[in-house]
Amino acid sequence: YCMARHKYKNKIHKHIGYEPSGQAFNAFVLDKEGHPHNPMINAGAIMTCSLIEPDLEPALRFDAIQENIKRMSGNKYKIGFCNSVFLSEKKHAYRNYALAYFMNERKAFPPGTDLSTTLDLYFQSCSITINSSAGSVIAATLAMGGVCPITGERIYSKETVRDCLALMYQCGMYDYSGQFAFKIGLPAKSGVSGCLFLVVPNKYGICIWSPRLDEMGNSVRGVQFCHA
Repeated sequence: YCMARHKYKNKIHKHIGYEPSGQAFNAFVLDKEGHPHNPMINAGAIMTCSLIEPDLEPALRFDAIQENIKRMSGNKYKIGFCNSVFLSEKKHAYRNYALAYFMNERKAFPPGTDLSTTLDLYFQSCSITINSSAGSVIAATLAMGGVCPITGERIYSKETVRDCLALMYQCGMYDYSGQFAFKIGLPAKSGVSGCLFLVVPNKYGICIWSPRLDEMGNSVRGVQFCHA
C-alpha cells in the first residue's frame, strides 16, 4: 500500500477504499463505488498489486517490492522467497481468482491491467519471507513516520505513513479490528502466517510471530501479548 500510495498519492483511492468492510477478509463484497473496501483484505491487496510499478516487467515489479522491504528493514536482514508457498498459493487460489474476476467485471482495476500478472505478483508477495527482527524494523520504520531507524533513510513521506497507519488501525486485524482498536488503541497488522506487526507511533515497532491462529485468522499469542 505504501508503495502505491507513494506513487499515486490520493489517486490510489480511486481504486481502493479506506473503510472497514465488516465482512470476512476474502468476502465477495465491494464498496458502493465498486472498489475493495481497503487494502488490508484480499480484494484490496490484489488491487494494490495492480498499482505497483505497472509499466515494468513482471520480474522487476517483484524485485521492486523485495527491495522496498529490504530498505524498510535497514538492509540488514535477508529478505527471502519461498517457492513452495508461491506454488501452493497459486494452485489453491480459486477464491482469489474469483475475487479478481469479480472486480474486473465491475471495472474496478486501472485500464490495461493484466489479471494473470497481477495475481502472480500477489502470490509472490504472499511468499516473501522475513524473520521477526526484520519485521520489527519494518514496524519501527512506520512508527518513525517513514524513516528507517537503522539507516536514517526516509523511505516514505509522513503523509503516506499516516494513511497506512490509519488503515492498520481500522482494518489491520481482520474481523477483530474494531475490538483491537478499542482495547489496544494501536495500529497493527496480522497475517495468516501467524505474524503480527504492532506500531507505537513515535516510539517503536514490534513484530510477533506465533503460528497458532484464532477463528478470525489472528495469532492467538500475538493478540494475548498485545493485551498483556
